[in-house]
Amino acid sequence: MVSEFKNYWNNVLDVLRENINEKSFKTWFNESEVLGVDKNLFSIKVPTQFIADYLNRNYREMVSEICEKLYKKKYTFHFSTDLKKTKNNISFNTPEISVHQTKLNQNYTFEQFVVGKNNMFAHSAALSVSENPGRRYNPLFIYGNSGMGKTHLMQAIGNLVIDNEHPNNNVFYTSTEEFTNEMINAIKTNKMVQFRNKYRNFDYLLIDDIHFLSKKEGTQEEFFHTFNSLYEKKKQIILTSDRPPKDIPDLKQRLVTRFEWGLVADLTKPNQETRIAILQKKMENENIYLKNDVVSFIADNITDNIRALEGSLIRILAYASYNNMETEEITVELAEQILNDMISQKISEINIRNITKQVCAAYNITENQIIDKTRKKNIAFPRQIGMYLANLLIPQLSLKEIANYYRRKDHTTVIHAIKTIERHFREDKNFRIQIERLINDIKK
Repeated sequence: MVSEFKNYWNNVLDVLRENINEKSFKTWFNESEVLGVDKNLFSIKVPTQFIADYLNRNYREMVSEICEKLYKKKYTFHFSTDLKKTKNNISFNTPEISVHQTKLNQNYTFEQFVVGKNNMFAHSAALSVSENPGRRYNPLFIYGNSGMGKTHLMQAIGNLVIDNEHPNNNVFYTSTEEFTNEMINAIKTNKMVQFRNKYRNFDYLLIDDIHFLSKKEGTQEEFFHTFNSLYEKKKQIILTSDRPPKDIPDLKQRLVTRFEWGLVADLTKPNQETRIAILQKKMENENIYLKNDVVSFIADNITDNIRALEGSLIRILAYASYNNMETEEITVELAEQILNDMISQKISEINIRNITKQVCAAYNITENQIIDKTRKKNIAFPRQIGMYLANLLIPQLSLKEIANYYRRKDHTTVIHAIKTIERHFREDKNFRIQIERLINDIKK
């Protein structure tokens, strides 16, 4: 049966090779192979998660259509690096393949996690709980915006425990949504005893997106008792959220209190050096080569989160393969074109209000002061900096609009401000460094 499906896939690959250029085929499909088939779902193994993500977004429909034309039957395709990451964690009809109950992504390891100032504290705590569970940092509560590496860090704990530290420990990873759905199903099928026995007997319970407990009173009640049971047995609990416990709306205070019993650690935006390190790590893993100035350009302009950084690499690799180029041929100018919408979206978030707020913070004055009529130097000079930066960073803004925002009579005041700041730029190296730092802060 397996060999039959392998033949199916090889025939699909032959058609694909005829419909896309050789560079694209080698980049995305060269090392693909069939893992298994369950009903109408094909699981295709590829070398890296990077490739899997791209294929799932861009080629699934095309591959499905080719297969349907060849075999007159509709198949769904899922690309992954490991069986654990297949959709719904399904079991396949191939006896030699088994699914580990943890549902952990094996790519999420401490070795693959890039440590910087933005995540050093959380990383240290995560290592600690993988070595000494149920002690000082219980629960470990990791929070931060989407795409900052919370799930990676959480699953790295689970992978380390299984691989090195405590291979016999019972580790379970799930999301709050899955926990809720499983609980609802248990209630419907009268299996709450089994549900509770399952969740209250893990050595490590890893739950993602715990903020989704918000407003779910029944789930909160059940999780409260699950938490207490594990905590009393000194079992390790690890939670992630997009905000700290006290900021989760409609979360019962007794849960907030328990979530704060151990350690609450945040993940913030990576700085420029860390963003470069993240890109370099990803390039090393995926055998991608980009010139240093291109890497710096990406790090300077894609600043929101790690996921966006990885997305920029996928975009560049896709462009290169589609145009039959090597990635090392990509220049800064070409990278700017390829990533134009990602960059322009970031630029569009820069507005004169944000610029003014950053300037006021840097010079310890208020927004009311900076738009006041006063000519005191400690106010007037930051105002000139604000005008200069608004003109520099928002090219679509007219001089008159800048003048109006700062409540000046006409655009000549803005022209004078720009010339003044440019002169200081030329004459004072320290001032130039200060302004460059201010620009970086505004772009973050």
